[in-house]
Amino acid sequence: MGISIKELTANNSSVINKLIAIESEAFGEGGLNYWGIVPMIYHGAVYVIFMDKEPVGLVEYMRDIRQSTTAYLYGLAIEKEYRKQGLATKLLEYSLAKISKQGIQKVELTVDPNNESAIYLYQNKFGFKEVEYRKNEYGIGEDRLIMELEF
Repeated sequence: MGISIKELTANNSSVINKLIAIESEAFGEGGLNYWGIVPMIYHGAVYVIFMDKEPVGLVEYMRDIRQSTTAYLYGLAIEKEYRKQGLATKLLEYSLAKISKQGIQKVELTVDPNNESAIYLYQNKFGFKEVEYRKNEYGIGEDRLIMELEF
């Protein structure tokens, strides 16, 4: 079982279609589609984790235009059948190391306050701090917890 992580730097439709399916499974209508993931590849950063050369997860970052040393972690998703195997930890560890070498000093993200496994990952494994609670951030009943990590 070979695991590898790579930054996606080109429009590879077969990989992108698989990533869109993973996004949809994890985030429903909030997941990136083709129109969102392609600009993220070229103007942000998309890291993909592969299992035996098949994409099974991704994380996307975009740089904050108002604070050039801050990145926003747009999404982190692992295909359902590969969850609970440490892949999100490996992907986050790899991608945070990469973006920190590009001058990023702080990463911000939002997470569903009921997503205990994601909050545990961010807080306990990587040291993200809760900085704000936003009620109805994405519409009625779609609250979000804002978390930050400073390097």
